[in-house]
Amino acid sequence: MDQEIFKKLSREDELVKLLIDLAAAQGEVLCKGKTENLVKVKAVHWHSQSKHLECLLEPQENLKTGEEFLGYFFLGGEKYYFEGTATVYGNRCQIPLPKEMFHLQRRQNYRVRIPAGFQAFFDIVQINNTAAKIHAKLGDLSAQGCRLIEKETVATFKMGDSLKGKLLIAKNSAIELTAVVRHVKLEGGNQVVGVEFQGLTPIQENNLFALTMEIHKEVFKRQ
Repeated sequence: MDQEIFKKLSREDELVKLLIDLAAAQGEVLCKGKTENLVKVKAVHWHSQSKHLECLLEPQENLKTGEEFLGYFFLGGEKYYFEGTATVYGNRCQIPLPKEMFHLQRRQNYRVRIPAGFQAFFDIVQINNTAAKIHAKLGDLSAQGCRLIEKETVATFKMGDSLKGKLLIAKNSAIELTAVVRHVKLEGGNQVVGVEFQGLTPIQENNLFALTMEIHKEVFKRQ
């Protein structure tokens, strides 16, 4: 993992302090399990004896006991990720102290790099209102944009191009998106194309963030 992006935290006292502070702030934890949806829970209490975080579940949220998930929370202006499971009872759940956490080093919304062999593509169906059929590989992804990698021989992209297509990540449902080309660079016979998504609805933004969490799960799995 790129240490410029993530710092691994594994000292128990560090992890406990973070969860104590999270509970004191009643901060939210977003959990990405096996489904495409994100589950939101609110931290309310740290149990020092049993070393678990007690959280409240929203009535509509669905988190299953024993289900593995990737958790994400924001504390003191910093972002943290961890892998965990939960024990669910009624409208509450217990999350055991994780063995490690990953602290995001960059404050801006960075683009997560696509791991080798991970299925991630943007199927372009239209360029500047002209029909197209390009199965472009993703180099990275954020909730605001992505980097496409495509051979020069397939198509020539330029700054300002308007794209329409579908984002395809592993076995997740496709997301239809409109994007604008912000920069183009040539690397070894490939075009590396940075695009910014346009006119995102709140549902699309949530789905994109869930997909970045899905990729994070794969990244952390390989550490």
